[in-house]
Amino acid sequence: FDEATNTISGSPTMVGTYPVTVTTTDAEGNTTTTKFTITVVDTTAPTVKDIDDQTKEVNTPIDNIVIDGSDNSGQPVTNSVSGLPEGVTFDEATNTISGSPTTVGTYPVTVTTTDGEGNTTETKFT
Repeated sequence: FDEATNTISGSPTMVGTYPVTVTTTDAEGNTTTTKFTITVVDTTAPTVKDIDDQTKEVNTPIDNIVIDGSDNSGQPVTNSVSGLPEGVTFDEATNTISGSPTTVGTYPVTVTTTDGEGNTTETKFT
């Protein structure tokens, strides 16, 4: 709050609901109070570093893939993975896809990255 200009300004850094009370006093000491709420939301989907496609011989380990996602508000993100071939797994604790595909084929894989507000990003590779 800038008393010289009577301006409330700034850029919120945390999602949440913030009740504000403004009390105005005139030269005679009379006061009035105004209350309002500032609600800060996050509607921006998380970002995820691109994941390159891989072509590997059957029963040969893929290059480990570490999913590198982040949220604009600095909150943690979670990842889920679908479409992995047999022999390849996703470790949620390390956000790593690894293993050796045991069946020949092309496997479209989808990584869904979700932030704390439910915003999602899908990253696809084969």
